[in-house]
Amino acid sequence: MRVVFSECAPNYDAHLAPYQVLGFPDEGETAATAFSHGMLPSNRELTRFYLARSVRVDLGRYTESKRERYIRRQCDTLSRSFLPRAQLTPQDTWLDMCVRYMNESSQWTSRRGRQFETADMVARLDTPMTTHLLTLTDTSNQSPAALAALYVEPPIAYYARACYDARYRKLSVGSHLMSCAIGELQRRGFSHVYLGTCYYEGARYKTRFTGMEFFDGLGWSDDRERLRLLLSQQDDLRSRHLFDHPSYLAAGPPPRPGDATMRLTDIANSQHIDSAEEQ
Repeated sequence: MRVVFSECAPNYDAHLAPYQVLGFPDEGETAATAFSHGMLPSNRELTRFYLARSVRVDLGRYTESKRERYIRRQCDTLSRSFLPRAQLTPQDTWLDMCVRYMNESSQWTSRRGRQFETADMVARLDTPMTTHLLTLTDTSNQSPAALAALYVEPPIAYYARACYDARYRKLSVGSHLMSCAIGELQRRGFSHVYLGTCYYEGARYKTRFTGMEFFDGLGWSDDRERLRLLLSQQDDLRSRHLFDHPSYLAAGPPPRPGDATMRLTDIANSQHIDSAEEQ
């Protein structure tokens, strides 16, 4: 995978000149390579990825929690289905539900320059980033309740996006949908499911699952106390890098001996070898 550094807004007063770390898969590599290194899709075509505080669940350590069991009982009228994207039927009914969610949800407010239309949802589903869907249907009237779009590349999967009918919000259907996806993938023998990023308190629902790990810039960590530190100090980190933060350094200066860091000399040697092979 080719790693490049794209400049983002610096803060020279605070001596910060940050770069966005991007990854481009080499020939023969797939999205799974990027996910394993803490990267998430930067486009729907899965040709570019960005390094982030990614969250995943190690399905080898996952067990359903008491809270998940409670929500599952609350949603006992909803039946699940895991299927390839092309097998979604009746498609119009599901698309209508998703478009209503996008137009009504506060999560999409910043991206809602206009009312979303069916074509907008089709554009999000008909892409390489969505290979499969997990749907929840209300068995009392066979109406759509929730839909999760997934990228599936055994043994890993990426929970790309979710939509649900607002009438089921009081049942915590969003949490139930994610839990269903994790449980389904575990039953199918997958190793990890990636859930996106966690940069604010509202995203902590992704971290409530047993087997949770997050990418901390050095490797995958299951240290929940460290994650809580990152979230609680989020505003403070606008003026300094994490490795300069006293609370973080108190646990031991990074990198640790086992951390998967990158050496620029290794990159230079690799480029030299590639050049020699081409000649």
